[in-house]
Amino acid sequence: MASKSRNPKLANYVPLNVMLQLGVVTRENEFPDQENLEKQLKNLKGAEVDGVMVDVWWGIIEAKGPKQYDWSSYKKLFQLVQKCGLRIQAIMSFHQCGGNVGDAVYIPIPDWVLAVGEQDPDIFYTNRSGTRDKEYLSLGVDNLPLFGGRTACRDV
Repeated sequence: MASKSRNPKLANYVPLNVMLQLGVVTRENEFPDQENLEKQLKNLKGAEVDGVMVDVWWGIIEAKGPKQYDWSSYKKLFQLVQKCGLRIQAIMSFHQCGGNVGDAVYIPIPDWVLAVGEQDPDIFYTNRSGTRDKEYLSLGVDNLPLFGGRTACRDV
């Protein structure tokens, strides 16, 4: 197969993605400001940005219970990004968003996971001095079926 001629100016090209705001999909799994975001996305496309990056929060997608997934607002967002001619880089975020001084957005890990932590606080990351952090799980629970019969990494 003959090789395609390449533009030497693009030899070292790195795609440019811009991070969307943290609250673009709300904790309540709503996508409220579609019209304004569409304008922003069109401006990015006009500025020759390749795509956008967005956190897809576990605390939104699986908020109602184990294996009860609701992608509806993210699907609307992804469709809008595509409509505007941009690529989407979805980052699966399995930690808490915000909750600290000055944070405008707060999306905790799912309540049903926090409830498991009430019974077994060792599921949360713990530093050397013994301080637990409920913003994310310990790697030590990756293969333990503690979450509705599944592990933190997969169904069992």
